[in-house]
Amino acid sequence: MQKEYKKPLRIFFISSFFLFLVSCGGGSSPSSESSGSSFQSYTWETAEPEAVGLTSDNINSALNYALGAADANFRFSQSAIIAKDGLIVGEGYKGISTAEKNSILAASNTITDAELEAGWGTRNAESLVHSWSMGKSFTSILIGIAQDQGILSINDAASHYIYEWNNAGDQRQNITIKNLLDMSSGLHQGCYNAEEADYIGNCADSPGYPQNASSGGDFARANDQLTGCINQTYNDAKHGAHDVTTPFDEYNVYSNCDTMILGEILYRASGQNIYRFGQENLFNKLGITAYWWRDNVAYGQDNGNYVSYAGLDMTARDFLKVGQLLLNDGMWEGERVLSSAYVQQIINATRLNDYGLKFWKYPPGENFSPPTTHMAGMVGFDGQFVVMDFDNNILIARNSLYVPRLELNSERKMIVSTVEGAEVNFPLTVPTILTTTAENRLFTSFQMFQMISCLYVAEGC
Repeated sequence: MQKEYKKPLRIFFISSFFLFLVSCGGGSSPSSESSGSSFQSYTWETAEPEAVGLTSDNINSALNYALGAADANFRFSQSAIIAKDGLIVGEGYKGISTAEKNSILAASNTITDAELEAGWGTRNAESLVHSWSMGKSFTSILIGIAQDQGILSINDAASHYIYEWNNAGDQRQNITIKNLLDMSSGLHQGCYNAEEADYIGNCADSPGYPQNASSGGDFARANDQLTGCINQTYNDAKHGAHDVTTPFDEYNVYSNCDTMILGEILYRASGQNIYRFGQENLFNKLGITAYWWRDNVAYGQDNGNYVSYAGLDMTARDFLKVGQLLLNDGMWEGERVLSSAYVQQIINATRLNDYGLKFWKYPPGENFSPPTTHMAGMVGFDGQFVVMDFDNNILIARNSLYVPRLELNSERKMIVSTVEGAEVNFPLTVPTILTTTAENRLFTSFQMFQMISCLYVAEGC
């Protein structure tokens, strides 16, 4: 595993920049807790594209779009992988290019060329990448596994586990686990309140609302990222009286808090935090070495609460394994890991905004070859994604440049600061997180659907 880069960068974080940042994206190390299941090694096999019915031209077109020439693009990609029928048919890795470094240097006067090169200069298949909101999809899978084991049902009232809602005297007692999975809870979005330290409240009560109402909440700086989510009130003004028999598309509001609450439900239902439950029931079975970030409290699920809406570090190939598990209808190496019924719910669920069970659903593209009608994805901020074509057994994945910034200690606990130059512990993806405080904040030029079109359209890119 690549050694984590810990050299400080002179950066600081201001809460207003996070109003949409983590919502669209986002633990301790695996050695911090023992696991009840043994680690199962797995090695991806490779094949030529033509051996599985694809063309080298299209594969190369998609990879070249994602990774670009070594020194002439501003996509800030670290990895790109394409697989079909369980075989990797195209794969590439790159560190930060000179052109990309120069764009960051032009945007910020607090970062040096040497720091950029030391942090992101070289990347390979052993390098870690970060999930951001792909972590929501992992939380959904683990909830599905818990349901398979009889620990809970997604049709349960969430208040059966979040007992704080039972005597609330409002609609929260009627919210189901599935409502939380579909972002249809009816709760207010959770926003970090910069005027009151360590507080998550309703977005409507926070500075910047409603301009940032679609953010999903800003609580990257809150030390306790769970309590405020549980205390979210029901958004009567937007949703009216909650009725679980009404189609959820009347209640769809994207919020990190819904997924953060799911992590606590799994903890209370199973007696295990989401990281340990994931180790025993998913990661070890697939041969994945996973790291999961926590918030910065000394209490909670495990010296902190696991950031179940984001927060996962692993290699790009390990993220790909979870996509392959779903393409395999929940089977892995002859073992049933996730029920077929849950996988089929992910594939076939009707969704508002093409979102449900923490997965995005994509309509078929015109002139796609091979044609597809069932395509879904795990997607996170700064261009993290694994897209699954269930009709053709194809995976397309890409991640941005990443360093787990661990300047304060080796624990993956999210710790940020309002003091310029202060050290932090934070998942630092490039370019947007890295340039949060830059004079000219940067965004990647990478477009997920463009990479997909390169693969499926005859003329490529």
